[in-house]
Amino acid sequence: MEARNRFVILLALVIFAAVPAKSANQPAAAQVSSTHTASCLVKITFDPLVLSLDSITIDYLLHSTSVGGRVAREILDITPDQVSDIFIIETLGGSSGRALPEPSSMRRATPTGRDEYEYEMMMERERVGREYTASTARSGSSRRTSATTIPPSPAAEQTILLKLQVNLPKNVKPAAEEFMYALVDRLRSTLVKVFEDYKLRFESQLKLADQEATRAETDLSEKQKTLREISRSRVLDHDQILADIYRLRQEVQAARMSQASNQIIIDATTKRISEIKIKITEELENDSISIEIQKIIDLIGKLLVEAERQADAGTITTSQVDEIKERLARARIEKAKRRESLSNSIGGNLIESLNKELADRSIQETEDSASLTSREKQLIEAESLLAKADDYELLSLKSDIAKQSLQESILWRDRTSRQIRLLQSPMVSILGGE
Repeated sequence: MEARNRFVILLALVIFAAVPAKSANQPAAAQVSSTHTASCLVKITFDPLVLSLDSITIDYLLHSTSVGGRVAREILDITPDQVSDIFIIETLGGSSGRALPEPSSMRRATPTGRDEYEYEMMMERERVGREYTASTARSGSSRRTSATTIPPSPAAEQTILLKLQVNLPKNVKPAAEEFMYALVDRLRSTLVKVFEDYKLRFESQLKLADQEATRAETDLSEKQKTLREISRSRVLDHDQILADIYRLRQEVQAARMSQASNQIIIDATTKRISEIKIKITEELENDSISIEIQKIIDLIGKLLVEAERQADAGTITTSQVDEIKERLARARIEKAKRRESLSNSIGGNLIESLNKELADRSIQETEDSASLTSREKQLIEAESLLAKADDYELLSLKSDIAKQSLQESILWRDRTSRQIRLLQSPMVSILGGE
């Protein structure tokens, strides 16, 4: 009953501001019809989700000051408080699927039994629809629909058939027909005004839903573009990148250790070669045999110079000069053999193998250095990818939320658009007049 009273108050506030309209069914008359009685059948067709109507609410509307009272003042020039005595309505039937009240001349009646229960159910459905409208309008840019917020399904159109009987007292202006037509017209304009306000709310929701869908689509597109820029067609798997970083760090450490080991060996080998050469040089300088051989070489050298001078003067033959040269060559060979023998005895035979090992180690060191540089670069890139993977993972989550938001916005927009298409404007028709 409280819900019905709230609905009645809402309708009263709406119809209070409504503007009276002339009916297409009302005959154009230049003069008053001079009738004190008039009656007609009124057919009211409505959408129960937009207007929760029954004979009780219609009776209230017709007898209210904003409908019947205003028409009485405008047509009959009487006060609104007299309207309750000049007409009655009788419910003849309808397609609402429930028993309708018996005819009554009372302005308002309290529904009882099954009628009261079904009336409250209709009001509850209307309340759920209004709460859905309010909740979706308040949610702003973050629409979240769920099974509990889906608006009620559109109900079938319902019809109520009423008999309207106007009985004017003798002291009232004889314009029963004019009053009857104006009353029906006023009821029609009131119901249409409520319908238009209801439809306007849905159209406002549709606009918000369309804006939300556009915003969600733009947001998702920007996030997907950013994801592509971050990944650059690479798979940014967080766990795999961590495994790569661990492996690269192990390889970098191994390369550094190998490089350090090679450098130690290179330094030691270089030092050993230098020590052997120094020792050989010292031994050769102090070797008496080598000194004597060098003296012979020096002496033969002087003899060769003198022999060449004499050969030029023609005092000796060239064969004698050649013999001296041969003696000089043999002396030099003897010195070389002595040096080699002495060098080998000191360790000179190791120099060649040490030089070969030094060359191999130098090549290995160069390779290790290049490998270390490459792995350090890969490690830096992997650590950079790890940071990108963190950003990518977070942005992927936001992208999924944006995608869900877009889906819900499109669903909300489609549902609202469908709801608007299914809205049925109320129709109030006069089937006949007496």
